[in-house]
Amino acid sequence: MNYLGIDYGRKKVGVSICLGKVGIILPMDAIISENDGGKIDKILRIVEQNAIDGIAIGYPLNMDGTAGDMAKEVDKFVEKLASKLPSGVQIARMDERLTSEQAIGTSKLFHGRQSASRKKKERRRGSLDSQAAMIILQDFLAELELRS
Repeated sequence: MNYLGIDYGRKKVGVSICLGKVGIILPMDAIISENDGGKIDKILRIVEQNAIDGIAIGYPLNMDGTAGDMAKEVDKFVEKLASKLPSGVQIARMDERLTSEQAIGTSKLFHGRQSASRKKKERRRGSLDSQAAMIILQDFLAELELRS
C-alpha cells in the first residue's frame, strides 16, 4: 500500500511518501502555493502518479487537545481535498503537536549547527515542512501497525 503524509500550511504544504511494503518514508518537495486549489491540484497529481491508497494529514491541535483556528482550516482543506480524491483514498487526521520541533531537531542532528542563511533557505523551500510530513506519516503507519 502507498501512503502520503501532509503537513498543511497556508503557503507551504510539506509532503512525504511511503511506497509499498518496504516502509521507507521519503520527503518530497514541499508544495508552495497561496491558494488551496493549487495545493490540491499538486496533491492529486502525486496521488495519481504514485497510486496512493491513503493520506495522513497533520491536525494541529492546541496543547490542551482542543481544535483551534488552524485545525478548522485543515478541516476545510480536507473537505475540499476529499471531494476530489479517487474513491477509496481515505484521509486520516493525525495529531501533529510538536512535529515541527521534531523536524527541527532531526535537521540539527543531520546537519549540525546551521548558518542563518541555510536555515532561511530551508524554510523557504519547505524542507522542514516535508520533514514534519515524514513524522506525521511515520506516526500514522505506526498506528496502522498497532491495529493489525
